[in-house]
Amino acid sequence: MEPESTQTTDILRIEGLKKHFPIRRGLFQRTVGWVRAVENVSLALAGGKTLGLVGESGCGKTTVARMILNLLPADDGRILYNGVDICGLSDKDMQPFRKEIQIVFQDPYGSLNPRMTVGQTLGEGLRMAGIRGRRPAQERLEHLLELVGMAPAAADRYPHEFSGGQRQRIGIARALSVEPSLVICDEPVSALDVSIQAQIINLLKDLQDRLGLSYLFISHDLNVVGYLCHHVAVMYKGQIMEYAPAEEMFENPLHPYTHVLLAAVPDPETGKKVATEAVGGEPAEVVAAFPEGCRFQSKCPERDDRCRLFGGDLTKAGAGHYVRCWRK
Repeated sequence: MEPESTQTTDILRIEGLKKHFPIRRGLFQRTVGWVRAVENVSLALAGGKTLGLVGESGCGKTTVARMILNLLPADDGRILYNGVDICGLSDKDMQPFRKEIQIVFQDPYGSLNPRMTVGQTLGEGLRMAGIRGRRPAQERLEHLLELVGMAPAAADRYPHEFSGGQRQRIGIARALSVEPSLVICDEPVSALDVSIQAQIINLLKDLQDRLGLSYLFISHDLNVVGYLCHHVAVMYKGQIMEYAPAEEMFENPLHPYTHVLLAAVPDPETGKKVATEAVGGEPAEVVAAFPEGCRFQSKCPERDDRCRLFGGDLTKAGAGHYVRCWRK
């Protein structure tokens, strides 16, 4: 079962998305197996809202983002942007959607060209947006910098002259330069100090209110996700394990993996984590052949024999709440 639409029209809807990577070995690089990085993922994001995609490193979150941007071809499934299937479009046909869908990267320095000033970096986006003429471009440039809390003088400086938080603000301004409707935030604060993280999160929230942006927010930090997101999807080894409104997810988590993630969140008062068994991911070479049934069974504290047989889809467990577990 796929998550129901949260509004009459979703800005983004993913249906049955799949991506397998071949494992090649030997002199002739023969395919000896497949890494099922993304398996039958379905999501829905309403316009002007934020969907959090959470899970440990290597679970397939960024692979989903790359397929939405058409930087990586999907093996199967559909990606509907405002009702239009953009999955598998050619570079030429995808071009109009490049302005509509933008991304903010995890590394605020590595994502910026060190040989270009901030003005030159943002100027590329302004040209894509069709802004011509020196004065209109300058006005728009200053407006973008103001939107993200930067002074106009920053336009003449290079990335290395800024702090990590300032560079991430520049990255956000670059994403906004083409006036997108959907912004994919791929771990946008994980490389920043905690105090700076709060500033960037509040900036993203403010920009959403001012510009009506929709966010797909990829993270492993549940504190941030709980503050910023309207809906949350929990991902493990390429599959969505649970999907629900954010408040419902935190108050009534159903999947054992969601419980493990929440138990690992530090207590805001003591800073200590609840004692829990570590749930580590395996290298890509190991996950080529998953066990039959639930992918979480080897780590699940509630597993039994039926878990080896269960390989079903998400099942409805409440209003807008879905879980991939036979017990729920």
